[in-house]
Amino acid sequence: MKKLLLILLCLPMIGFGQTAEEYFEKAYNSSDDQYKIDNYTKCLKIDPDYVKAYYNRGNAYKELENYKNAIADYTRAIKIDPDYSTAYYNRGLAYNILENYKNAIADYTRAIKIDPDFANAYDGRGTAMWYLKVEYCSDYIRACNLGVCSNYNKFCK
Repeated sequence: MKKLLLILLCLPMIGFGQTAEEYFEKAYNSSDDQYKIDNYTKCLKIDPDYVKAYYNRGNAYKELENYKNAIADYTRAIKIDPDYSTAYYNRGLAYNILENYKNAIADYTRAIKIDPDFANAYDGRGTAMWYLKVEYCSDYIRACNLGVCSNYNKFCK
């Protein structure tokens, strides 16, 4: 009986042997942002270099309007993979929302250097430049040439 009680007490600590990938999949397949964050966090405790878990957890934080944590996760993803253009782009979006336009421009520019055809990065950089009241239409034109025309049509036509 004592052995059974000891086993039952230890079961919660075992965690049923879930892998980082299993936690990642649980988070990825959920529509609940807090559930995603919790499972990506569990994933990262097992594999602290799981770049997509940082990126996706950043997206979940962004959805919950927790931009500082989103930026921290995008930054960690970028540290692991310096060529992760969408992490730069999403960090730029978060900076734009926080009205940190200079950092947003730097991130969009880095995303564009990695992927010169990243239409949304041109569009985002144009928006940050618009807020800073510097020339922005060239970025909106480039974004439109790549298929993202709403800001070009709104501000530059």
